[in-house]
Amino acid sequence: MNLSCAKILSNFVRWLPILTLACLLIIAAMPTSPKTISRPNILFILADDMGYGDVGYLQTGSRHGRLHTPRLDKLASEGMRFTQAYAGSPVCAPSRCTLMTGRHSGHCTIRFNGPILNDEDVTVAQVLSDQGYDTILVGKWGMGGIGSSGYPTKKGFHQFYGQTSQLNCHNYYPPFMWRNEEKEEIKNNKLASRLTCGHDFDGCDWSGDLWTREAVDYLDRHAEKRHLQRINGEDETPFFMFLSYTAPHAGDVGSIRETGEPVPRISKSPYSNETISWGREVEYAAAVTEIDRQVGIVVDKIDKLGLDEDTIIFFASDNGASNEGEHDYMFFNSSGILKGYKRSLHEGGIRTPMIARWPGTIPAHTVSEYQFTFYDLLPTAAHLAKAASEDLPTGIDGVSVVNTLLGEYQEEKNFVYHEYCYPIEKQPGWGQALRVGNWSAVCVGKIPENLDQIPTCKVPLIYDLSVDPSQTNDIAHEHPKVVQKMMRLMKEAHGAGGICVNHNTGPAAAVRVHMMNLEDKADWEFFEKYS
Repeated sequence: MNLSCAKILSNFVRWLPILTLACLLIIAAMPTSPKTISRPNILFILADDMGYGDVGYLQTGSRHGRLHTPRLDKLASEGMRFTQAYAGSPVCAPSRCTLMTGRHSGHCTIRFNGPILNDEDVTVAQVLSDQGYDTILVGKWGMGGIGSSGYPTKKGFHQFYGQTSQLNCHNYYPPFMWRNEEKEEIKNNKLASRLTCGHDFDGCDWSGDLWTREAVDYLDRHAEKRHLQRINGEDETPFFMFLSYTAPHAGDVGSIRETGEPVPRISKSPYSNETISWGREVEYAAAVTEIDRQVGIVVDKIDKLGLDEDTIIFFASDNGASNEGEHDYMFFNSSGILKGYKRSLHEGGIRTPMIARWPGTIPAHTVSEYQFTFYDLLPTAAHLAKAASEDLPTGIDGVSVVNTLLGEYQEEKNFVYHEYCYPIEKQPGWGQALRVGNWSAVCVGKIPENLDQIPTCKVPLIYDLSVDPSQTNDIAHEHPKVVQKMMRLMKEAHGAGGICVNHNTGPAAAVRVHMMNLEDKADWEFFEKYS
């Protein structure tokens, strides 16, 4: 080798690390294509009446300490927690309607507790079923009983085990469950009461335990089916499971009254020494921790079966904190820093503690301020299932949040909308809540007789959530242009349909109230007074 060649080679070797680093930096700076994802299993776990401040990982706490939710805390650390997520409504049935149909409460068929889904309503289960998913509902439904247009097996669920009636769900130890279209007797609960079920209610079968057992059994069957499909070289069938618990909603033992939250194993709970000083509030605390425990059992089964990287898990509560059934929402500071509670159109009535976990796809330990709403589930699930846009029902209000889940940029939605009949801000009355960016508007007034009377207030309450998350300072008088915009959007967001029991607007407003779908004492009082 001559001298010049040796010199060139020496210089090349000397500069090689620098050239390599430069190339890597150039490649890193180049735009990347979106991450490709396979069609995952989708599990949505829903608690009932759990407040935004009840989950331990938010660390709001109270003078009685923080409630124990170690499994939800772990779930949040393993995935993404949403600090600005919204349930569909401040009460049960309309919130679940938005979750299932992708429409907000200004367009949903169910806008207060009582009505059911109709034949035209298309649910996320129907969309996913059409995409080849196996679909199962375990737990509370509340949107149509046996023989009705809203029954689960008519709304896309291939399998159903649970309760359809909101009132029957108050009984933590029911005498039967529906399995598809058949009643299945629960022998241990035939004569259930606080007396006959014994210490810790261990002589009876709590609905939460039964639903977790059903979910776990289904996961075992799915894993076995997947194994056989792999052996036979067949395409694997993903599943969609809606696992819907009733706790910590108020209930009773052997009746539909709302006397507490009588979950089992209270003497073994972290609150066993507080039964005298806390009274019935011990039951609420134990119910929150029991839901946490049930979530842990299901997640452990998914992980044990090796389904974790193929399954996206969502967790949320259907509305704000309960203030019913001998529970005071302030006792454990269940709304955290938020104003209001269940039935309120302020943030405490509609914000939900949302978690999403998908190991290997959703980055762990992440926090998102994206305003995920219940009506985003349908388009999100359809996106994950690789459904074409024409496969989605028309008229949905939600958007896919897959980009957010993957840690990618996503533009915030135009607004978040809620409406509700009989809000705690004015009873009797009707109201709307609207969020645009960090602007929040709450408008309540008399029950409107026609569309011209919407919005029902002359000037809404206006808050800037970026500096006033507790909604303590109404600044409407300082921002007339914001007021004008919010009033216009609220008028546009309400579609013709049911407002309250006997007050409907528009030709599509024939709303029949199904008595067993009235949920709480407040529903009955309103129905009896105004129907």
